[in-house]
Amino acid sequence: MAGPTGRTGAAGAQGSIGQTGAQGPGGTTVALWTSFRDYTFVGNSDDILRSDSGKAQEIADYLNRNPSARIAIDGPNERYVHSVVDALKDVGVPIDKMQTGAVGNAQLRRDRRVEVLVSAQ
Repeated sequence: MAGPTGRTGAAGAQGSIGQTGAQGPGGTTVALWTSFRDYTFVGNSDDILRSDSGKAQEIADYLNRNPSARIAIDGPNERYVHSVVDALKDVGVPIDKMQTGAVGNAQLRRDRRVEVLVSAQ
């Protein structure tokens, strides 16, 4: 027959720290997009409004000052996006600096606006 368990003794000293493992692979760089300009379209027309007509040149000037920058064009439909892409090509923005797709503010797409975003990546 055994008696009651006795008190536990004090904890011992911490052992030495083992060798550090090899560094893992670097993470994937993700482009961070910042809204730069937006174009508003009225009704079913894909014509760029006169009030927005200077924006393509502003975007081209920005890209000329920031050669590593890229732009993304996000809009509610292909016709509106295509109008903006054409305006940008007309002022000399290279097609390889542009990408299209859903990267911006979804509310702007609902408001018949095409958003042009910039990234330093």
